[in-house]
Amino acid sequence: MEQRDFSVTDLSLDSQNPRHAMPTPTTREAISALLQKDPEKLARLAQDIAEKGLNPTELPIVVHEDGKVVVIEGNRRLATLKALSDPSLVDDHKIRQQMGIIARRHSIPRTMRCVVARSREEANHWITLRHTGEAEGVGVVPWTSEQKTRFAQKENATARALRFIEQVSEWYSTDSSLLQDIATVRSTRLTTLARLLSDPKVRNSLGFDFQNSGILADYDPEVMHSSVRKLFSDLATHLSVTRVKSKEQRRDYIGAIKDHLPQASERLPQPRLISPRVQSADHGDRKETKSAELQPAAPAPAASPPKRDKRVFQNVILKNVSPRTAKVLNEAKKIVIADSPNVAAIMIRAVIDITVTEAAERQGWRRRQDKLRERIGVALRHIDPDDADKQLDEARRMSQNDGALSVKNLHSFIHQWDVHPMILDITTLSAVYTPMLMKLDQYLGENPK
Repeated sequence: MEQRDFSVTDLSLDSQNPRHAMPTPTTREAISALLQKDPEKLARLAQDIAEKGLNPTELPIVVHEDGKVVVIEGNRRLATLKALSDPSLVDDHKIRQQMGIIARRHSIPRTMRCVVARSREEANHWITLRHTGEAEGVGVVPWTSEQKTRFAQKENATARALRFIEQVSEWYSTDSSLLQDIATVRSTRLTTLARLLSDPKVRNSLGFDFQNSGILADYDPEVMHSSVRKLFSDLATHLSVTRVKSKEQRRDYIGAIKDHLPQASERLPQPRLISPRVQSADHGDRKETKSAELQPAAPAPAASPPKRDKRVFQNVILKNVSPRTAKVLNEAKKIVIADSPNVAAIMIRAVIDITVTEAAERQGWRRRQDKLRERIGVALRHIDPDDADKQLDEARRMSQNDGALSVKNLHSFIHQWDVHPMILDITTLSAVYTPMLMKLDQYLGENPK
C-alpha cells in the first residue's frame, strides 16, 4: 500500500465507523457521535495535535469509495482536524469554544499523510491488529509497568522499587532461591513492592532508604539478608497489594516479620550510601559493571524552590475523590494563570477547600474544623503525622501561619473586591499545595471509608 498526502478538506469520515452504533452520513453527525462518547478526550487530542502534530508512527488508512477518499482508520484524528479547521461543525458549545481557542493559538495541520488501500478488505488485517489487542504477539503488545518506567526514565515509586531490586540482586547474587523470588516479584508483584517501599516506616524497619540515585543502608548487607529474603518470599507467594494497601496493613506486616528484621544493636554507626551501578572496563563488545564502594552518606541537598505552574494545579491528578471534586479540579486545570489571574486565584482556593472538606467528611475528621485553615491542618496531620515529609513544609507554613500567602489571602481572593492577585503568588500557591492534594488523594485511596 502506498503513502500519500491529502488535504484535510478532501478526506471524508467513515459513515460505517465501528465506533458508532448507527451510520453517520454527514461530517457533523460523525463528529457529534464521537463527542457523545467522551468529549474531553477529543478536546485533549486536539490540544496534543496542535502542540505536537500528528503521530507519525500511526498513519491513517484511506480507500476510494463513491468518488470520495474515505478514512477507514484514523477517524478520531480526522474529526479533530476538521473541528479545528471549522469549529462550527461541533454542536457542543463548550467543546466548540475549546476548538476555536486551540485553533487561534496554534498552527493546525492542513494535510494528513495516509496509507492508501485498494479496498476495505485489504486494510482489514492491519485495522484488526491495531484494535484487538496482542493477538498472541501479532498485534500491539503493551508494555509492563517496569518497561513503561524504564522508557520514561523518571524516579517514581516503581523506579525506586526497581532500583532496590537491582541492588539486592547484586548483594545476594549467590542466593538462587532469593533470585528466583526476585524474578517472580519483578514480573508479577512489582506494584506491590513499590507500594511497600513507598512507606518510610517500612524502609526504616528494613534498614535502608533512597537518597539521590543510590541506596542509603543502615546495616551491612549480611545483616539485612534475612529480611530481604523474607520480603521477596512473601511477595512471590501470598503478599498481594490488597494486603498492604493501608498504613495499618503495612504496619501489621512489618510486625509479622519482626523476627527477620535487622536488630538495632547491629546498626552501623553512620548510614552508608551505595552508589548506583557504574561502568568500569571494556572487554571487547561487553562492558562490565560493578557497584561503587560503600561510602559515608553525604548530607541531603537543600530543597530547591518549587517550580512555577503555568496552569492551576497543572500536575495534580486526583483518583480517589468524588466525581464532582475531580471535575472541579479538571476545570481549574484549564485556566492559564497569566491569562486569567483573578479566576485562577479563586479556583486555587476552591480546589483546596472542596478537596480537604470532602476528605474531612469522608474520614470523620469534621468536629470543630469549621475553618479552612483548621481543615488543612487536620489533613496535613493525617497524611504526615510526624511532619517528616519535606514536600509538605511550605503548605504547613503557609496554611498555619498569618504571613504572606496565608489562608487569609486565599479568602481575600473571593471576598475582597479590591484585592488584585499577583501571577507570581498564584503560581507559588499552586506549586506549594500540589504535594498536599496528591498525598491527600493517596491517603483517601489507602483509607477508604
